[in-house]
Amino acid sequence: MIKSPTGKICLTLFRTACLVCCLTCSMLMIACGGAYTEPVSPPEQTGLAPVGLDSMAGAKADTRAGVDLPPPAAGVKPDSRVAADKPLDPGYQPAPAAQGQADAARPSVAPVWQPLAQRLTADGLSGPRVDALLSTLAPTPSQSPMGRKMLELYKSRFMPRPPSTTPPTEKYYKGVVTEQNARLCRDFIANHKLAFSQAQARFGVPSSIAAALLFVETRLGKVLADVPENALFTLASMAVSRQPDDISQWLPRMPGYEEHMPWFDETMPKRADWAYKEVRALVTHILQDDLDPRYLPSSIYGAVGLCQFMPSNIAAYGADGDGDGKVDLFHVPDAVASLSNYLARHGWKPGINRAQQHKVLMAYNKSVIYANTILALADLVSKPAAPAKAVEPVKSGKTGQKGKVSGGKAGQGGKNAPKDKASSSGSQPQS
Repeated sequence: MIKSPTGKICLTLFRTACLVCCLTCSMLMIACGGAYTEPVSPPEQTGLAPVGLDSMAGAKADTRAGVDLPPPAAGVKPDSRVAADKPLDPGYQPAPAAQGQADAARPSVAPVWQPLAQRLTADGLSGPRVDALLSTLAPTPSQSPMGRKMLELYKSRFMPRPPSTTPPTEKYYKGVVTEQNARLCRDFIANHKLAFSQAQARFGVPSSIAAALLFVETRLGKVLADVPENALFTLASMAVSRQPDDISQWLPRMPGYEEHMPWFDETMPKRADWAYKEVRALVTHILQDDLDPRYLPSSIYGAVGLCQFMPSNIAAYGADGDGDGKVDLFHVPDAVASLSNYLARHGWKPGINRAQQHKVLMAYNKSVIYANTILALADLVSKPAAPAKAVEPVKSGKTGQKGKVSGGKAGQGGKNAPKDKASSSGSQPQS
């Protein structure tokens, strides 16, 4: 036992210190709850879907509730499963490395096409596939589509030709209504017999009319383009050309254009808006029918296929001719079915007279000579093929004369047709 005063003091201090330590430890245990909790990793670290998204366990990281999702494009309904979840920390941002990888993976759209992309997004057409389409466009638009159209309109308005004093003498496109071309049409029908017979049974348009129309439009698919650019680039270029500076290379071809700038300012946006509607229809067609935009040759203003439809007509009149669930106007069965559907929807019926036939064809292309040519060529196609003439033997020492074959570039609607004189058919079309 400690009896000295100093020992008693030391013992008292030791007991006091132990008591303080015990009290301190007790208070710390009470504050911490007295239990140990296993730390939980946030969803973005564990890779597990948050509660309520178990059905989306395979979703990409940017669709989880822990990420601030961008607003959906116009016309696209948000996923109700994501919208119903409570967001986590609103300040959460993806890691810089992951964000950079996502940007690198997204197709690059040239700045000049950004306004077009924004308009498509506003109309519900957005996403990687649309970006991929726009990324195929050259970084600089072509001035030709809008320049050509404005030159045409300028000449009509400010440089009109004096009215002709003599009636037109040509009834048909030159070089088109010939027995040789009728034979080509008959052979084409024979090679695609099922496509033509099914279209005629379905829409009531004779095979001779359908083949003659295809010949006038694209020479039975041999001439599918007037310009080297594809349809998407042609129409997109026109859609972003809204002011005179966008066609600076074409303005010198319009004498006195400086005096008519208000007309340009008023007219060009209207034509650009028309082209945008065709771009929108073409993008929809490409996505729906899974087409490659690089292989869409077209006319000077974007008509496509053997039957030369503007894109906005494809949704309205395009027909699947072979039952594959798609409309591809570069495929014979679909082209024949689509043009026949168009004619039927505009009034073609079995048994209509010549004048009514002419009127329906004028709805396809508002040109009297166009309708005349198709009807006359169809008459030749319907007739039995003329028997081949016997070839006389060539005398020794002389060479036989080579037969001429009509050629030249065949444009849509018979433009740029060969210049030799056309033969006439037995019955004259009424105009």
